[in-house]
Amino acid sequence: MIDETERKFLDAALELFAKKGYTGTTAIAIADKAGFNEKTLFRKFKTKKNLYNLILTRNSEKFTNELKESVFSDKKFNTNTEFLENYIKNLATVMWNNFEFLYLSVNEPNEILEPVMKNAVDSIGEYIEKNIPNQKIDYKIFGFTIYAFIYAITIERYEGRTHINYKEALENFIKNSMQCINHS
Repeated sequence: MIDETERKFLDAALELFAKKGYTGTTAIAIADKAGFNEKTLFRKFKTKKNLYNLILTRNSEKFTNELKESVFSDKKFNTNTEFLENYIKNLATVMWNNFEFLYLSVNEPNEILEPVMKNAVDSIGEYIEKNIPNQKIDYKIFGFTIYAFIYAITIERYEGRTHINYKEALENFIKNSMQCINHS
């Protein structure tokens, strides 16, 4: 159980690590953003690396749990279209809710994250295969393509770039994904 001070440090550090990277983020910047001094940060976490690893561990657990709860449901779908639309929209929501962590996981490789991301990609492929059986699809590649596309448009949304309409891009991607399924 974390206290309010620790939560503020964790939130501030996640945001700064995602924006500036591990090496580009100083303990002073984290403490300032959290509303405390550097001494309090070190009293709570001992080192910046400990804080970083705690962020990765907690957020990988949160991301995994949200995938299980929101994306990998046991719900039965009437059509491939219904499944794919539900799946892509739910995955997009989970990715948006965890975007700073995901951005960090892509840009700051770490031994804590490698198994989490591999498990996520494997689970995505297995889940799609279970719901859209078709021997001509490489489920892992198809799942990774979905993940990568959502990640790419979510970066644009996160950075506040308006040249891409997020909702429209997601809808078009669902339509195009269905065409891939229907033509395989």
